[in-house]
Amino acid sequence: MVDNGGFKIGGIAASTYGVTLMYAPGQPMLPDTRDREIDILGRSGQYWTDSDAGIRMFSLPCMFDGSADAAALETLIRAFAVIFVDEDGRSKLLDLEFDDAPGLIYSVRYAGQIPFDRAWIGCSEFTLNLIADDPYAYQVDEEYDYESITTSPGTMTVTSDGNVSTPAILCVENTGGASITGGFSVKIQYEVD
Repeated sequence: MVDNGGFKIGGIAASTYGVTLMYAPGQPMLPDTRDREIDILGRSGQYWTDSDAGIRMFSLPCMFDGSADAAALETLIRAFAVIFVDEDGRSKLLDLEFDDAPGLIYSVRYAGQIPFDRAWIGCSEFTLNLIADDPYAYQVDEEYDYESITTSPGTMTVTSDGNVSTPAILCVENTGGASITGGFSVKIQYEVD
């Protein structure tokens, strides 16, 4: 079997549960869109007004592998299934991280059903369907940038490498003996390519 990478669900490698990703899932580059369009009387087509990103669907082709018999396979299936639901049987949000994109996390929930194809004793193929209501991946760790500004006015450049608007948190700490007088202002400038 080709190494297609694997994934972690809830911070635990799927292989811990005996789950193998059979082949790299064909994920769309971008999520579906929710388009807002208007039909105008007497005009062909529609008038597009705006779009938002919709949910992102993951269909992961998986298999349980290496079980000695049907009873061991059933134990693996039950252990894996319990991580997707809470004590009341409702889907819960879990972090999904792919081995080929370490550090990027999607917040997903179980969706639909998981039919099994028990191909042979000790092995079962299935498709794990997950939904990310927030379609974007987020970095596991926040990045911090520290810089000392010792003159007035002083500047600091912050660069966001992502492709989604990201809120910045600016913390100002006065380590000097003198207090900041005359107020404090922040000016934001954008560099456009």
